[in-house]
Amino acid sequence: MNKLVFILLFFVTALASAQNGTIAGTIIDKDYNDEPVAFASVQVKGTTKGAQSDMDGKFTISIAPGTYTLVVTFVGMQAVETPVTVTTGTTTNIVIPMIAEAAALDDIVITVTKTRESAAALIEEKKKAVTIVQSIGAEELSQKGVSDAEGAVTKVSGVSKQQGVKNVFVRGLGDRYNSTSLNGLPLPSEDPEYKNIALDFFGSDLIESVDINKVFTSELGADVAGANVNIDLKGLSGRKDLAVSFSTGANLQTIGEDFKGIDGEGYFGFSDAELPVNNLNVYGFDNKLTATNQNNLINLGLSLKGGKRFDIGDNYLNVYGLVTFDNGYRFVDGTIRNTGSTGNVFLDQDFQKYQYETSQIGQVDLDYRFGKNKIEWISMYIHKNTQSFEDYNGFNNPEQDGDLVYVNRQQTNDNNLYVNQLLTHFELSDRLELDAKGAFNALRGSEPDRRNFEYLLRDGFYSPNIDSGGNNQRYFSKIQENDYNANVNLRYDLNTNDEDDRLNYFTVGGDVRWTHHVFQATIFNHTFDTRIAIDIDNPDAVFNQPNINNGNFRLETGRGSAINPQAFNPFYYIGDKVLFAGQGNYVKGFTDKLLMNAGLRYETVSQEVEYDTNIASSANEGLAEINENLFLPSLGFKYTANDKNIFRIAGSQSYIMPRFKETAPFRYDNPGGTATQGNRDLQISKVSNFDLAYEFYPAKGELFSLTGFYKIIDNPIARTEIPSGGNTLTYLNVGDQATVLGVELELRKNIFVKELPEAGYDVTRENKLAFGFNASYIHSEQDQVNPLAQFTNSTSQLQGAAPVLVNFDLNYNTYINKSSVNTALVFSYFSERVYSVGTRGFENINEIGVPTLDFVGSIGLTEKSKLSLKARNLLNPEYRLEREGNGGLGNVILSQYKRGLDISLGYSYQF
Repeated sequence: MNKLVFILLFFVTALASAQNGTIAGTIIDKDYNDEPVAFASVQVKGTTKGAQSDMDGKFTISIAPGTYTLVVTFVGMQAVETPVTVTTGTTTNIVIPMIAEAAALDDIVITVTKTRESAAALIEEKKKAVTIVQSIGAEELSQKGVSDAEGAVTKVSGVSKQQGVKNVFVRGLGDRYNSTSLNGLPLPSEDPEYKNIALDFFGSDLIESVDINKVFTSELGADVAGANVNIDLKGLSGRKDLAVSFSTGANLQTIGEDFKGIDGEGYFGFSDAELPVNNLNVYGFDNKLTATNQNNLINLGLSLKGGKRFDIGDNYLNVYGLVTFDNGYRFVDGTIRNTGSTGNVFLDQDFQKYQYETSQIGQVDLDYRFGKNKIEWISMYIHKNTQSFEDYNGFNNPEQDGDLVYVNRQQTNDNNLYVNQLLTHFELSDRLELDAKGAFNALRGSEPDRRNFEYLLRDGFYSPNIDSGGNNQRYFSKIQENDYNANVNLRYDLNTNDEDDRLNYFTVGGDVRWTHHVFQATIFNHTFDTRIAIDIDNPDAVFNQPNINNGNFRLETGRGSAINPQAFNPFYYIGDKVLFAGQGNYVKGFTDKLLMNAGLRYETVSQEVEYDTNIASSANEGLAEINENLFLPSLGFKYTANDKNIFRIAGSQSYIMPRFKETAPFRYDNPGGTATQGNRDLQISKVSNFDLAYEFYPAKGELFSLTGFYKIIDNPIARTEIPSGGNTLTYLNVGDQATVLGVELELRKNIFVKELPEAGYDVTRENKLAFGFNASYIHSEQDQVNPLAQFTNSTSQLQGAAPVLVNFDLNYNTYINKSSVNTALVFSYFSERVYSVGTRGFENINEIGVPTLDFVGSIGLTEKSKLSLKARNLLNPEYRLEREGNGGLGNVILSQYKRGLDISLGYSYQF
């Protein structure tokens, strides 16, 4: 019976379909060179039939034969009514031109430039993409309360952040395995410890979208294995724009604290990096060691952005600018410990950390459009300053019973990034396109007057520790980096049949990049021969000119005392990297369903580091050099089973280049008593990448995808401890191979969408409840055979590779009268992961899994203003590091603290 019903329904449906006709249309923008209009509404007048145009401006409607009127609408454009006649069993093709609405007073044409900000547009773009890519746009950033690019990428499957580490992990692979670009051009890092610039440099005010490219083609730079993170900046998307926003808030565990600040650092964070001392017999430091007290611990954010379009004949120039200011206070207290290889605790201290951050951004964008061509100039300045005042109290490997130590560390990191980009696109003919880009980036960073002092409590009084002059130290460093890069890409369309929609084109292009990096550091040690009593709340009473004159301590640099003529020569390393690359890529649609993407990239890269540091000199040991010539193929296939189901498979080869600091043998003292130094013998790692993906698009704005991946890393690099005095870490090619195997799941679904009655309001209103979910499982394994490190185990998980990652968000949108209301709960979780690999009998240190929960809400006060509320870290979990137990003993907690709940209230106004 069921089969009979099914057959009858099938024939009835087929008969009804056969009696219908089809309207197949394309909507174009006459004011914008006939570009397609995406997401326009198409309604058959007098019926319930309708459709929405896709990214290519296309739509289809199946309807009974007859003569109808199509009503086409799009925000900012004049509504169009077009008659159309439909006949049985045929397709009626129609092209519908639209023009912008005219301003009532001056007849200025208002055109709407389509952007990549909306989630629906990015899902549609993912669907049509030749390769696998994940993106998050400004709309989704706002809904989830994301404040910067770092927060954006951690909402993507397989991406996580590790506390104490500046940048993200993608598919279990940390900073060295990823790359960062801005508008498709590479960026330098502001910190020599890291390959990539800190993503929290880029606030959400700057971002149109963030792309996470986990599959590599010949058009991407090949020094990557986890992902390329590309940030697309906002520009002018209409004819004019002016908006201002303000936010204020606080960290709840910071409010009410007696907040300690660093003397010599200001509210806006512009630091002086020059050495204040040029004579070791004169204590001429400008800044005090005693803390400053700060009140009114309120976080602030200000943003002003705007632009205007200027018509120049049939062409136009968009002028856009943005300035922002942000700051924030945070107090954290907790415990740190360390153990011997048998599990005995030799360090146990309570700590308090007072951190203040501030940033300023300025951006100018000049975008000239003529015909289908463009020339765009972007100039941007980013300043970020972080000030950290830290106190540690407890014992540290005491020489005598009852010995306690107090350590005070005051550190400022002041970074300035200047970005200048020229972006051009030319349509040389109907089939030939040229993209040419170039950039000059300048980084100026400093760590001015880092103060690290250790005081011993013995016999009832504190004194500066006399074990080593390095225990009482002031440190000055500067980084200067100039980065020049350019990219040219020529695309030629091989398809000569206008009625054939299958892709058939090739691209050829090349890249050039030269990076010049200079690092300088001067270290001032305070050496005591005998114990001298000190008030730890007023150390300036000891560290002053009279006590130098009296011989109570000596001021020396890392190169020696006042009698050394080289005493003020800074430690330094100078790095130069030159890269030339050529690439070719061929995209071929064999059928309407099967697409191939094949490419080959050739890179020749040369890196050279000259150094004269606190542990070695290239004049004696030779330059740290790497020279490689690499052929790197890529191949991918896309199979579109139907409009909703897509399968993809891809493979590629890439490599990982050691950073300047990793090959420069300079010893850098870290918080907590460890030190890091480079290794001039490091070599590149080569990587093979494989991906397999399934994508399902059930409805507009909805997505289900499942991706599997596998990576083989030959000669992997890792930071690890080596047998040396002072808990020294260095960088090693730790083994022959590392592998990463994983699966990622992503789901976006509308639970319900319900139209609300108009109720006399001139606005389309609806109730909408939607959720997003992504999760990943990662299995990683790394060989550990390098004899220098004396690894405890022969294999380990990759550092930072959490086996399980989960992100979930629930969004509810509705209207109160004419005011839109948006709310979201955003949840994230990562499972336990390796923080540091064990050596010399020590077991691994693991970071315990942490769940986080945020709430974000906003309400439109008027048509032009909005009020927003954000509550972050609602669960306030404990962040904890544990060393695995040895010989059946339980785990030892090495670090534990909480970050506190962050509350902020914002207001924005669109003029």
